[in-house]
Amino acid sequence: MSTSQRILLGCVLLFAQGALAAQGQILARPRTTVPGINYGYWEYLPQDYDDNFEERYPLVIFLGGLGQEGDGTASATGLEKLMAITAPPRLIRNGRHFPFILLSPQRFNAWWGNSEIDGIIEFAKTRYRVDPNRIYLTGLSAGAIVIWSYTVAFPQKVAAIVPIAGNGNGLAICNIWNVPVWAFHGTADGTVSQYGSIEPVNKLNNVCNPAANPPAQLTLYPGVGHDSWSRTYNGSAGHDIYTWMLSHSL
Repeated sequence: MSTSQRILLGCVLLFAQGALAAQGQILARPRTTVPGINYGYWEYLPQDYDDNFEERYPLVIFLGGLGQEGDGTASATGLEKLMAITAPPRLIRNGRHFPFILLSPQRFNAWWGNSEIDGIIEFAKTRYRVDPNRIYLTGLSAGAIVIWSYTVAFPQKVAAIVPIAGNGNGLAICNIWNVPVWAFHGTADGTVSQYGSIEPVNKLNNVCNPAANPPAQLTLYPGVGHDSWSRTYNGSAGHDIYTWMLSHSL
Protein backbone atom coordinates (compact mmCIF):
# COMPACT_ATOMS: atom_id res chain seq x y z
CA MET A 1 0.00 0.00 0.00
CA SER A 2 1.39 3.40 -1.02
CA THR A 3 1.76 6.30 1.38
CA SER A 4 -1.13 8.17 -0.25
CA GLN A 5 -3.36 5.11 -0.02
CA ARG A 6 -2.49 4.69 3.64
CA ILE A 7 -3.36 8.32 4.32
CA LEU A 8 -6.66 7.97 2.46
CA LEU A 9 -7.49 4.77 4.33
CA GLY A 10 -6.74 6.50 7.60
CA CYS A 11 -9.06 9.37 6.74
CA VAL A 12 -11.85 6.97 5.81
CA LEU A 13 -11.44 5.00 9.04
CA LEU A 14 -11.37 8.14 11.12
CA PHE A 15 -14.52 9.41 9.49
CA ALA A 16 -16.36 6.11 9.72
CA GLN A 17 -15.36 5.20 13.26
CA GLY A 18 -14.30 8.35 14.97
CA ALA A 19 -16.08 11.30 13.39
CA LEU A 20 -18.30 11.66 16.43
CA ALA A 21 -15.62 10.49 18.87
CA ALA A 22 -13.27 12.62 20.90
CA GLN A 23 -10.08 10.97 22.02
CA GLY A 24 -9.05 11.61 25.60
CA GLN A 25 -12.57 12.58 26.70
CA ILE A 26 -15.40 10.76 28.40
CA LEU A 27 -18.53 11.18 26.28
CA ALA A 28 -22.14 10.23 26.87
CA ARG A 29 -23.69 8.04 24.20
CA PRO A 30 -27.39 8.16 25.13
CA ARG A 31 -29.74 5.31 24.40
CA THR A 32 -31.04 5.20 20.78
CA THR A 33 -28.31 7.53 19.49
CA VAL A 34 -25.76 4.89 18.42
CA PRO A 35 -26.75 2.25 15.85
CA GLY A 36 -26.08 -1.32 16.89
CA ILE A 37 -26.63 -1.01 20.64
CA ASN A 38 -29.81 -0.73 22.70
CA TYR A 39 -28.23 0.90 25.75
CA GLY A 40 -26.81 4.26 26.66
CA TYR A 41 -23.17 4.20 27.67
CA TRP A 42 -20.11 6.26 28.49
CA GLU A 43 -17.32 6.15 25.94
CA TYR A 44 -13.65 6.92 26.39
CA LEU A 45 -11.00 6.62 23.69
CA PRO A 46 -7.26 6.87 24.46
CA GLN A 47 -5.53 10.16 23.75
CA ASP A 48 -3.72 8.78 20.70
CA TYR A 49 -6.70 6.88 19.27
CA ASP A 50 -7.19 9.14 16.23
CA ASP A 51 -3.46 9.40 15.57
CA ASN A 52 -2.87 5.65 15.22
CA PHE A 53 -5.59 4.53 12.87
CA GLU A 54 -4.07 1.09 12.33
CA GLU A 55 -3.66 0.39 16.06
CA ARG A 56 -6.05 -1.87 17.94
CA TYR A 57 -6.62 -1.02 21.59
CA PRO A 58 -7.48 -2.92 24.75
CA LEU A 59 -11.12 -2.68 25.81
CA VAL A 60 -12.29 -2.32 29.41
CA ILE A 61 -15.99 -2.64 30.19
CA PHE A 62 -17.09 -1.21 33.53
CA LEU A 63 -20.43 -2.21 35.10
CA GLY A 64 -22.02 -0.31 37.97
CA GLY A 65 -24.25 -1.64 40.73
CA LEU A 66 -27.86 -1.16 41.71
CA GLY A 67 -27.28 2.51 42.47
CA GLN A 68 -26.16 3.10 38.90
CA GLU A 69 -29.28 1.77 37.20
CA GLY A 70 -30.94 4.24 34.84
CA ASP A 71 -32.72 5.00 31.62
CA GLY A 72 -29.60 5.48 29.51
CA THR A 73 -30.27 9.12 28.77
CA ALA A 74 -27.77 11.96 29.25
CA SER A 75 -29.51 13.11 32.41
CA ALA A 76 -29.50 12.86 36.19
CA THR A 77 -31.77 9.80 35.94
CA GLY A 78 -29.57 8.23 33.31
CA LEU A 79 -25.89 8.10 32.56
CA GLU A 80 -24.98 10.71 35.17
CA LYS A 81 -25.71 8.12 37.85
CA LEU A 82 -22.60 6.27 36.71
CA MET A 83 -20.62 9.41 37.53
CA ALA A 84 -21.79 9.51 41.15
CA ILE A 85 -19.26 6.90 42.28
CA THR A 86 -15.48 6.71 42.27
CA ALA A 87 -14.92 4.49 39.25
CA PRO A 88 -13.22 4.77 35.84
CA PRO A 89 -15.80 7.09 34.18
CA ARG A 90 -15.56 9.65 36.98
CA LEU A 91 -11.78 9.36 37.17
CA ILE A 92 -11.58 10.23 33.48
CA ARG A 93 -13.96 13.17 33.86
CA ASN A 94 -11.68 14.42 36.64
CA GLY A 95 -8.65 14.35 34.36
CA ARG A 96 -7.21 10.85 34.39
CA HIS A 97 -6.23 9.16 31.14
CA PHE A 98 -5.92 5.50 30.26
CA PRO A 99 -4.33 3.59 27.36
CA PHE A 100 -7.50 1.59 26.69
CA ILE A 101 -11.00 2.06 25.31
CA LEU A 102 -13.53 2.26 28.13
CA LEU A 103 -17.23 1.56 27.73
CA SER A 104 -19.61 1.83 30.66
CA PRO A 105 -23.15 0.81 29.66
CA GLN A 106 -26.30 1.43 31.66
CA ARG A 107 -29.40 -0.71 31.99
CA PHE A 108 -32.79 -0.13 33.66
CA ASN A 109 -31.59 -2.58 36.28
CA ALA A 110 -28.12 -3.87 37.01
CA TRP A 111 -28.80 -7.55 36.37
CA TRP A 112 -27.38 -7.87 32.90
CA GLY A 113 -27.84 -11.16 31.12
CA ASN A 114 -24.77 -12.92 29.78
CA SER A 115 -26.04 -12.55 26.22
CA GLU A 116 -26.47 -8.79 26.74
CA ILE A 117 -22.88 -8.36 27.89
CA ASP A 118 -21.71 -10.50 25.00
CA GLY A 119 -23.71 -8.31 22.63
CA ILE A 120 -22.01 -5.19 23.98
CA ILE A 121 -18.59 -6.75 23.49
CA GLU A 122 -19.43 -7.71 19.91
CA PHE A 123 -20.81 -4.23 19.29
CA ALA A 124 -17.57 -2.70 20.59
CA LYS A 125 -15.50 -4.89 18.30
CA THR A 126 -17.37 -3.58 15.26
CA ARG A 127 -17.57 0.11 16.21
CA TYR A 128 -14.12 0.60 17.74
CA ARG A 129 -10.63 -0.64 16.97
CA VAL A 130 -10.61 -3.25 19.71
CA ASP A 131 -7.88 -5.83 20.21
CA PRO A 132 -10.01 -8.99 20.66
CA ASN A 133 -7.23 -10.59 22.71
CA ARG A 134 -7.29 -7.81 25.30
CA ILE A 135 -10.85 -7.45 26.59
CA TYR A 136 -11.24 -6.85 30.33
CA LEU A 137 -14.23 -6.64 32.65
CA THR A 138 -14.52 -4.82 35.95
CA GLY A 139 -17.48 -3.79 38.03
CA LEU A 140 -18.85 -3.31 41.50
CA SER A 141 -21.54 -5.03 43.54
CA ALA A 142 -24.28 -6.24 41.14
CA GLY A 143 -21.98 -5.37 38.24
CA ALA A 144 -19.29 -7.60 39.72
CA ILE A 145 -21.78 -10.43 40.15
CA VAL A 146 -22.64 -10.11 36.46
CA ILE A 147 -18.94 -10.18 35.57
CA TRP A 148 -18.40 -13.43 37.44
CA SER A 149 -21.40 -14.92 35.62
CA TYR A 150 -20.42 -13.71 32.15
CA THR A 151 -16.83 -14.87 32.49
CA VAL A 152 -17.94 -18.37 33.51
CA ALA A 153 -20.17 -18.47 30.42
CA PHE A 154 -17.63 -16.97 27.98
CA PRO A 155 -14.14 -17.57 29.42
CA GLN A 156 -12.58 -17.67 25.97
CA LYS A 157 -13.42 -14.00 25.36
CA VAL A 158 -12.01 -12.39 28.51
CA ALA A 159 -8.35 -11.60 29.14
CA ALA A 160 -8.78 -10.72 32.84
CA ILE A 161 -11.45 -9.60 35.33
CA VAL A 162 -11.55 -7.37 38.41
CA PRO A 163 -14.82 -7.97 40.31
CA ILE A 164 -15.24 -5.71 43.36
CA ALA A 165 -17.73 -6.47 46.18
CA GLY A 166 -19.33 -9.15 44.05
CA ASN A 167 -20.40 -12.75 44.43
CA GLY A 168 -19.16 -15.62 42.31
CA ASN A 169 -20.74 -18.42 44.32
CA GLY A 170 -23.08 -20.95 42.75
CA LEU A 171 -21.34 -20.85 39.37
CA ALA A 172 -19.28 -23.41 37.49
CA ILE A 173 -16.27 -21.40 38.60
CA CYS A 174 -13.71 -23.93 37.38
CA ASN A 175 -14.64 -22.88 33.83
CA ILE A 176 -12.42 -19.83 34.35
CA TRP A 177 -9.35 -21.62 35.69
CA ASN A 178 -7.22 -19.92 33.02
CA VAL A 179 -8.77 -16.42 33.24
CA PRO A 180 -6.73 -14.07 35.46
CA VAL A 181 -8.88 -12.91 38.40
CA TRP A 182 -8.22 -10.20 40.97
CA ALA A 183 -11.18 -9.82 43.33
CA PHE A 184 -11.62 -7.15 46.01
CA HIS A 185 -13.93 -7.01 49.02
CA GLY A 186 -14.38 -5.29 52.36
CA THR A 187 -14.52 -7.58 55.38
CA ALA A 188 -17.32 -5.49 56.92
CA ASP A 189 -19.49 -5.51 53.79
CA GLY A 190 -23.09 -5.83 55.00
CA THR A 191 -24.57 -5.80 51.50
CA VAL A 192 -22.64 -8.54 49.73
CA SER A 193 -20.79 -10.95 51.99
CA GLN A 194 -17.01 -11.06 51.66
CA TYR A 195 -17.41 -14.80 51.06
CA GLY A 196 -18.83 -13.95 47.67
CA SER A 197 -15.23 -13.23 46.74
CA ILE A 198 -13.39 -15.50 49.18
CA GLU A 199 -15.07 -18.74 48.16
CA PRO A 200 -14.73 -18.54 44.37
CA VAL A 201 -11.10 -17.49 44.65
CA ASN A 202 -10.44 -20.33 47.07
CA LYS A 203 -12.13 -22.81 44.74
CA LEU A 204 -10.14 -21.58 41.75
CA ASN A 205 -6.87 -22.00 43.58
CA ASN A 206 -7.48 -25.06 45.76
CA VAL A 207 -10.42 -27.09 44.44
CA CYS A 208 -10.50 -26.79 40.66
CA ASN A 209 -8.53 -29.29 38.61
CA PRO A 210 -6.62 -27.81 36.92
CA ALA A 211 -6.11 -25.07 39.48
CA ALA A 212 -6.25 -21.45 38.45
CA ASN A 213 -3.32 -20.46 36.26
CA PRO A 214 -2.31 -17.80 37.05
CA PRO A 215 -3.50 -18.16 40.66
CA ALA A 216 -6.61 -16.08 41.37
CA GLN A 217 -5.91 -13.08 43.60
CA LEU A 218 -8.04 -11.69 46.41
CA THR A 219 -7.56 -8.43 48.29
CA LEU A 220 -9.61 -7.96 51.46
CA TYR A 221 -9.87 -4.56 53.13
CA PRO A 222 -10.20 -5.08 56.91
CA GLY A 223 -13.14 -3.19 58.43
CA VAL A 224 -14.29 -1.76 55.08
CA GLY A 225 -17.97 -1.90 54.17
CA HIS A 226 -19.61 -2.23 50.79
CA ASP A 227 -17.62 0.54 49.13
CA SER A 228 -14.42 -1.34 48.49
CA TRP A 229 -14.29 0.05 44.97
CA SER A 230 -13.35 3.70 45.51
CA ARG A 231 -9.92 2.92 46.98
CA THR A 232 -9.42 0.22 44.35
CA TYR A 233 -10.29 2.27 41.28
CA ASN A 234 -8.48 5.44 42.35
CA GLY A 235 -5.42 3.51 43.52
CA SER A 236 -5.38 4.99 47.02
CA ALA A 237 -5.13 1.49 48.53
CA GLY A 238 -1.89 0.96 46.63
CA HIS A 239 -3.14 -1.43 43.94
CA ASP A 240 -2.73 -0.74 40.23
CA ILE A 241 -5.48 -2.83 38.72
CA TYR A 242 -5.13 -1.15 35.32
CA THR A 243 -1.52 -2.17 34.75
CA TRP A 244 -2.39 -5.61 36.07
CA MET A 245 -5.28 -6.06 33.64
CA LEU A 246 -3.28 -4.86 30.66
CA SER A 247 -0.47 -7.28 31.48
CA HIS A 248 -2.73 -10.17 30.44
CA SER A 249 -3.78 -11.24 26.98
CA LEU A 250 -5.55 -14.21 25.44
